[in-house]
Amino acid sequence: MLTVMSISRRVVYDINSLIDKTVIIKLTNGKTYTGQLSSFEIDPFMVSISNAKDNENNVYYKAIINGSIISEILIKNAPIFDVKEFASLIEKSLNLRPGDIKVYEEAGVITVLEKIKVTENGVEGSGPLAQRIYDLFNEYVEKKKRETSR
Repeated sequence: MLTVMSISRRVVYDINSLIDKTVIIKLTNGKTYTGQLSSFEIDPFMVSISNAKDNENNVYYKAIINGSIISEILIKNAPIFDVKEFASLIEKSLNLRPGDIKVYEEAGVITVLEKIKVTENGVEGSGPLAQRIYDLFNEYVEKKKRETSR
């Protein structure tokens, strides 16, 4: 059974996953803004987008929008990096035990043997294992890009 708190956390997680992504924000007055989500506040709800363009082709360096007039927040492209999927790929490809890999889904982070960190931005760490994970990451991202371009 879902509680109001768990639903609220999910919404925060979903919005947080959109940071630095291009979003379309539709307002209740019919206006639309497209830009890169740079930040948000939950209480009171507000969003900030960079390089914003409205539906009249006006361009703004930054737009801070009151959440009470937002009707929808849309994202066109699905994220390429899925932490659970990539953690499973690491485990299978490198023959690691499930306990060797920790997934922090809300943060979008995977740690391997508590020494190597993987996010959508790449791999942090050094040594032969980090290099193998880096190679897997590059193959994974390229495959996902090919799949989404079809």
